[in-house]
Amino acid sequence: MKWQPLFALVMARLKQVIGLYAFVLIPMWGMFFLNKIAVFGLWNIFGIVPRTFDLGSMVGVFASWTMHGNFAHLLGNTLVLLQILFLFGLFENNAYRTILKLIVASGVMTWLIASPLTIHIGASGLCFAMLGYMIGGAVFARRWGYLLACIVMGTGYWLTIKQGLMPQQGISFAAHFGGLCAGLLLGANSKHAYTSITKRF
Repeated sequence: MKWQPLFALVMARLKQVIGLYAFVLIPMWGMFFLNKIAVFGLWNIFGIVPRTFDLGSMVGVFASWTMHGNFAHLLGNTLVLLQILFLFGLFENNAYRTILKLIVASGVMTWLIASPLTIHIGASGLCFAMLGYMIGGAVFARRWGYLLACIVMGTGYWLTIKQGLMPQQGISFAAHFGGLCAGLLLGANSKHAYTSITKRF
């Protein structure tokens, strides 16, 4: 029956959503409590320091999304990720590989464009990178599922997105804007992944 391939696809994507929650949120929460309990806040010194080549900053490019200043910071990013990861898991093929690309790309962009002598931590750069990826996929790669995802995220988070892209004290504009740009570039070139799904079923 024709519904069977569709059902199999939906079930596979729901499993992927659960897997993405574990893949992203467990390291975030695990490192937050490990940092508080075992390493006395020292993990956060490995945040991104723009255009420096010391070990700490290089670690930050890959891992700053697991660093949070306080519980409110962690919780705020988690609430956004719960929704955006759900949409991402439903529509993205090879989602784990794409998440890793977005982590690195947003970290590199933050490292390149942020103000000198600053340090950048938190998962909000990844959030904006995922949003940018969906926008790029919808606009440039004609991935219509992502158009729906963008409408959902835009409706619920328009004010948050707008504020996040305005320079303000205590908020990493570079991570937000850099993540968005990195996501747009990767999303615009993601059409090949979308067509492979349609051919499979």
